[in-house]
Amino acid sequence: MIGVMANEDRHKQMAQAIGLFPMLQKRGKFLPRRVSIACYGPSLADTYKQLKRPIISVSGAHDFLVDRGIIPDFHVDCDPRPHKPEMLRKPQEATTYLMASVCHPLFWKALEGHSVRLWHLINGDDLDTVAWVAKNHPDGMKSMIGGGSSVGQRAMNVAAALGYRKFDIHGMDCSFTENRHAGAHTGSQQVETLVKAGDRIFKTTKQMLQAAIEMEHFLQKQDAEVRFYGDGLMQETAKILRGRHETRDSRLDERIIHGRNQRDKRGVFSSGASA
Repeated sequence: MIGVMANEDRHKQMAQAIGLFPMLQKRGKFLPRRVSIACYGPSLADTYKQLKRPIISVSGAHDFLVDRGIIPDFHVDCDPRPHKPEMLRKPQEATTYLMASVCHPLFWKALEGHSVRLWHLINGDDLDTVAWVAKNHPDGMKSMIGGGSSVGQRAMNVAAALGYRKFDIHGMDCSFTENRHAGAHTGSQQVETLVKAGDRIFKTTKQMLQAAIEMEHFLQKQDAEVRFYGDGLMQETAKILRGRHETRDSRLDERIIHGRNQRDKRGVFSSGASA
């Protein structure tokens, strides 16, 4: 998570995690099957019954699914702040927890006796943390994973380390109407803002909008197959991008397939005022 904790404090928490659990080992090649990622946006409440295994949950989606009889195959968390472990109250024997080493130490008590794999979170060009890992945990150099500012985007990179490049994403709304999440959330309330995508206006926050912008760039640059479920700012953005590609190539199917040579530099969003 970019900007939520100074590197000195992040490295202290990473040091506490090293040695508690095995490190995540990356696969050498991609798998042909798809993977579902369950984020915690409001639309997860509308689409969770459409989830197909294997399922990766993030944040509060874990307990949301467990309460509805769906046990995730994997769970990803990467937030170092102390309120996040409060959202993981029902760890499951059948779930493998793929946790960033920077996560708050309270997670490790909650996950004692469960299947856990650690990885080192790298934010953008954070060479300071890369150097820290090289010095303090050289065996972890192969378990470093980058990604965007949201746990949903980071989960995609963790899934790629497991060998997946075809994603079905639920609840990555990056916006909200009444409720900001599919269920209860222990984080602080962020300032609302409005943003326009196409002909629609969405209520969001600065942090959610940043995540949507990062995902827009990902879709245009990376060689991955992504399907979005539900309705929200991110899903609308995906529809706009798909429409642009269909205009250029009528043979494009209903999947959103963005190769490296298909980049469209036009942005999707128009900024709005704070609410």
